Amino acid sequence: MEVVCVGWLNPPAQIWNRNLIERITSQQNPRIKKAIQLHSSRGRQSQRRIIVFGIREVERAIDAGVAFDEVYFADSVLDELVRNFETKTAGKATRLTRLDDKVFEKVTYGDRSDSIVGVAARPATELENMDPVFTGSPDSALVLVLQKIEKPGNLGAIVRTADACGVSAVICADPLTDVFHPNSIRASTGTVFNIPLATGSSNQVQDWLRKNQFQVYTAFLENARDFYQCDLTGKTAIVLGNEAYGLDEQWNRSGFTAVKLPMKGRADSLNVSVTASVMMYEAVRQRNR
Repeated sequence: MEVVCVGWLNPPAQIWNRNLIERITSQQNPRIKKAIQLHSSRGRQSQRRIIVFGIREVERAIDAGVAFDEVYFADSVLDELVRNFETKTAGKATRLTRLDDKVFEKVTYGDRSDSIVGVAARPATELENMDPVFTGSPDSALVLVLQKIEKPGNLGAIVRTADACGVSAVICADPLTDVFHPNSIRASTGTVFNIPLATGSSNQVQDWLRKNQFQVYTAFLENARDFYQCDLTGKTAIVLGNEAYGLDEQWNRSGFTAVKLPMKGRADSLNVSVTASVMMYEAVRQRNR
C-alpha cells in the first residue's frame, strides 16, 4: 500500500517539520515511474526532461537558473539539507519529496548513493538560439566545437575544463550522446548548466561559425600546423572530433586551419578530453600574456 504524506513545500523556517514534507513509499507511484524512465535517452527525449543526481550538481543547476519540477531526497538525509533546498527553491514551483530508501534506490542512477535527485525541463540547446555576442568578449570569444563525441564521460570532462578556462560556449556537432546524459552532468560536476551549450549538424555549425566570423582551427593528424604556432587571441573556434575516428573530412576544408599537437613518442594522438584541455589552456595562456 502506498503512503503519501502531503504538506507545505516551503514552510516558515521557525516551524519547519519533516512530517510536513511529502513522502512516497511505493515504487508504483506514477511520478517515480516517470523519473526512472529518465535514466534512458529515449525517456529523456519523450518527456523533454532531464534528471540530475547529487547535491553539488543540483545546487549548481539551481544557481544557473534551472527550475526543477521536482527534487527527491533520500529518507536518511539530514533535515538541514532539505531546509537548505527549500530556501533555494523558494518562490519556484518545485515539489520537494522524501522517498523511502528502497524507492530512492530505484530513482538513483545505477549503483550511485546520491542523496538528492532533481527533475527539470530540458534546457534549450538549439544552435540558432545561441547569442553570438558573448558577454565581455565579443571580439575574442573562444568557442569549443565537439563533433560526434560518443562518451558522456568525455563530454562532461571537457565541459568542466571549458568552464574552468572561461570558454564562451561549447557546441556539439552531430552529437552521438545526450549532452544532458546523467554521466555527462556528473563528469562536468554540474558545470554543464553554467556554460552556453548548443547542438546542431556539422553544416549548421560551420555556417554559424562563418556567419559570426570565427577563425577556425580543426584537429587533424595529416597536413596540419603545429597548434602552438597559432594565434588564439582573437575570435576563435577549436574543433575536435570523435574519440576513435577524429573529425569527419567535411571539416577539412578551405577557410579552416588544420592543427595538431606535437607528439614526441609513439602515440599519434591523445584522449579527446586531454587534447581539448591542452588546447583550451594554451588559448588561456596566450590571452593572459
